[in-house]
Amino acid sequence: MIKLVDLYIGRAAMLGSLAVWCVLTTLFILLSLLDELRAVENDYGTLDALWVLAMTTPRLAYQIFPVSALLGALLGVGGLAASNELVAFRTSGISRLRLAVAALAGTMILTIPVMIMGEWIAPRAEQQARAFRLSEQVGQAIIGGPSGMWIRDGADVVNIQRPILLAERGRQSVDFNNIVIYHFSGEANLRSITRARTATHDGANWNLEQVASVQFSEPGASITRSEREEWSTEVRPELLDSAVTRPKYLSARSLWDYMQYLEENGLDDSAYIAVLWEKVLFPFTVLSLVLAGMPFVFAQARSQNTGVRLFFGMTLGGIFMIVSRALQKLGAVYEFSPLLMILIPILVLVSAAIIILRRSV
Repeated sequence: MIKLVDLYIGRAAMLGSLAVWCVLTTLFILLSLLDELRAVENDYGTLDALWVLAMTTPRLAYQIFPVSALLGALLGVGGLAASNELVAFRTSGISRLRLAVAALAGTMILTIPVMIMGEWIAPRAEQQARAFRLSEQVGQAIIGGPSGMWIRDGADVVNIQRPILLAERGRQSVDFNNIVIYHFSGEANLRSITRARTATHDGANWNLEQVASVQFSEPGASITRSEREEWSTEVRPELLDSAVTRPKYLSARSLWDYMQYLEENGLDDSAYIAVLWEKVLFPFTVLSLVLAGMPFVFAQARSQNTGVRLFFGMTLGGIFMIVSRALQKLGAVYEFSPLLMILIPILVLVSAAIIILRRSV
């Protein structure tokens, strides 16, 4: 009987979460569509905006899933409470904590494919959408991909292999590493290849550091090296800054690669560590929110309507997100452990929920 109850409660939580997730995703898509339509200009038309929106939908769905799971569990399991089915289960000797665990199991069935989408589908789609939007708006070809960022600058093609986001006491800046510039004459004649360790902008011009250039001519190829060289380009700093994919849009694999590179070069990797731990702890965030919502289901279940449950869920989800972001910002400023800052609200929610659910009725 307990297994049947687990399946019944889990199914209610899963279907409720799925329904709320679809509704909230649709709502956020419509809001994002309004923002994209406001940006329509020049070569960036309505069809382009719709394509960008379609590519960013996986990222939107991934980001709003935790709150959707909370609201869906409140509605799904709360519907059973309103019809006195939870009271019947409790009368048969099943504890509230066991019923809550059954709801968590149902939510976890949805969480796994969402995590797969957030790791393999959303990052690539988001990167392509950002690059396409920028290329249409500014009239330059920008391509995002696993090999970094590609830009067409007149007759040249620029590959920034390592655009890095650095964070120092809560302030973020973008640094460009491992730059390769392919200089062409005509349609397909490669004149030279320039490689540089870093590219910096001094407010007026771009400067390449630790430069090696290969010149191609009829007799053969020649190599020249220099510590510093000015880069004559029409590429604006704000364009490159906007084209860089932020850590929160990267996959866990890409985050790990960036962290390895930063560690090897003695650079600050705190911004990437924090986002990596967010992704690793994503299922625990979802489960902690759902578990924290269960006391609202059992407390005076028959007197709570759907609106009240939604209000409790939205309030709880909003407070959790605000506190979580505030702790992460605090940790970045005072250099606390990112893992600890992410774990604190999760552990507080789980501990409080378990204590309440274990109390005798």
